[in-house]
Amino acid sequence: MNQSTKPTGKITKIVIGIIIAAIAIGGIWYGINKNRQVAPGEIKIGAILPMTGDLANFGNDISKGMNLFAEQHPDLKLVIENDEGDPKKSISAMKKLSSIDGIHYFYGPFGPVAAEAVYSAQSESEKGLFTFVAMSMCTDQFKNYENMICNYPTPYYQLKESYKHPKTLGKTSFYVITSNDAFGESILQMMGDVAKELELNLLGSEKVNASDMDFSISVRKIIQTNPEFIVVATMDQPANIRIIKNLKEAEYKGMIYDGGDFEEKMVKEFQGVLEGVYLTGQPKLDYSSDFSSLYSQKYGEGKPSVYTAYGYVWADILYNLAKSHPKDQFTIQDMMDYVNSHPNDLAISGLNYDQTKREIEFPMQVFVVENGELKSVFVSSEE
Repeated sequence: MNQSTKPTGKITKIVIGIIIAAIAIGGIWYGINKNRQVAPGEIKIGAILPMTGDLANFGNDISKGMNLFAEQHPDLKLVIENDEGDPKKSISAMKKLSSIDGIHYFYGPFGPVAAEAVYSAQSESEKGLFTFVAMSMCTDQFKNYENMICNYPTPYYQLKESYKHPKTLGKTSFYVITSNDAFGESILQMMGDVAKELELNLLGSEKVNASDMDFSISVRKIIQTNPEFIVVATMDQPANIRIIKNLKEAEYKGMIYDGGDFEEKMVKEFQGVLEGVYLTGQPKLDYSSDFSSLYSQKYGEGKPSVYTAYGYVWADILYNLAKSHPKDQFTIQDMMDYVNSHPNDLAISGLNYDQTKREIEFPMQVFVVENGELKSVFVSSEE
């Protein structure tokens, strides 16, 4: 769930065209059925999920969790809109949920660009009609949005918590390899700030073209600076793997951190390259026994994904807040208060919002690849 790897400084500019393109479509919903009817005793919440398209695996996992919660609460009506991962369709879904379905609270959309698109497409009057939880990292600009809250920490928080690991081992000097683009600029700025806060020594950085097939020249230059660890952090995981391969071929003896998204099947596929490499950017989330049992009964053996757990958690939060506010719209503050007052009652335990920063916080963990398996070696709350 490492959404931290996407730059956000230009989100607002990106969505201007999306909003213009979507407003004619989405606008047909606004103003229709202004006197929305809700069945007596019925609690309605919605979701905007990518149920088809490139992001469908995330949407389907989230819907599993939300539907699992809904099955336990017959008074809950859950309406899921498929935006196919398209921000223009996210806007249309928002208009429909609010104006046609009469839903005041919804989960989604997925990712920072779609979240910004939905928020920016609202009229001032619509901001008073509903509250939504973006499935996104919490960028600085999002913290000021009055009816939207995020469910994932800022990129800076994730980096800061993850790179406490080498500090605990007495390793402080490092080099960063990232991509020669806006993402790389964002990573370098944040890693510089992390280095200052954690008192690490950033020796330098190398920007590369992620499409290159060989990085041996850059790697040899970096090794000459004798860093105790190297952070490989492009947005392209295959490029990260090629860089790591070159580092090992050059017989680099220090620690290597891969900051890209990863899955167990990737670790298996590239075991020879990734053996001994540290993988960052993953949350440490503990599931309640009740949730795990319900999941097992419904879907069989296996551990639920973090997206399924999040779907269940936010269906729970939105349902209970809607039930306790039958005549008025609950606020972002109400949501943060609810999460912080139920640390052990939700499907994911230990969630907490820093209410001053309006940012959710949870432990981040670091894995090392050992004999082709992922082994957790560090949890930020336990250092």
